Amino acid sequence: MSLMHLSQTIIDARKKKGLNQTEAAKYAGISLNTYRRMENGFIEEVGITKVSEVLDFFGLEMATREKGRPLTLEELQRGETY
Repeated sequence: MSLMHLSQTIIDARKKKGLNQTEAAKYAGISLNTYRRMENGFIEEVGITKVSEVLDFFGLEMATREKGRPLTLEELQRGETY
């Protein structure tokens, strides 16, 4: 999963819950500034713990995969790229 795709996943999860950024940040227990940086694709500047807290709030989790392996059909359908 690319950082851009992770950002879009967070945006989509927030919208699905009908929350604005302020509400999502509050419920996830992080600052609004940090939350906005995640949605804007600056996740590499945010600690993994904070990203994990946001994903946990939305009922999501991160997964790893072997580097360089072909994308799965599911990944392609989600629009993921290398």
